[in-house]
Amino acid sequence: MPQPFTFMTQYFWVLCLAFGAINYLRVRRALPAEPSSEVSGYVKKFAIGVNLPWLVMGVGQLTGYTPNVWYYFRPQDGNPFVIAWLATVFAASYFYAWWVLFAGGAEKVRDLHLSLMLGHYSGSRQPLWAIKLFAAIGVMFPVWVYVAMSMDAPLPKF
Repeated sequence: MPQPFTFMTQYFWVLCLAFGAINYLRVRRALPAEPSSEVSGYVKKFAIGVNLPWLVMGVGQLTGYTPNVWYYFRPQDGNPFVIAWLATVFAASYFYAWWVLFAGGAEKVRDLHLSLMLGHYSGSRQPLWAIKLFAAIGVMFPVWVYVAMSMDAPLPKF
């Protein structure tokens, strides 16, 4: 039986997908019994967008290109799955920010209570300025991740 830490580094992506599934189920329970097709469609799109990077990571690990999560801390090695993972994180963040800031997404998030998919579980509606601010700040997250991951960290030996 593998050590818990070793197991978590090899299957970190499964843990992330599990949390994504739990979040999706919580949101589905919080919605009205018969949500509109528009709300259902957005909830499904959010769930796919949030979980896509972890699916990319899982494929990379299952195919042996990245034996554990620590390989994702070295994008400078040029591993195609690490680059694909970073690209999906960047794409999801930038697309969400564009949608919220320029395509009326902030109003959709507020009016359809889509902030549930982002972990905002209070019953109050967020003001538009807060939704837009968090979307704009969210664009900085993948930049920070890339900088943190590019520090030439050595791969741990197990």
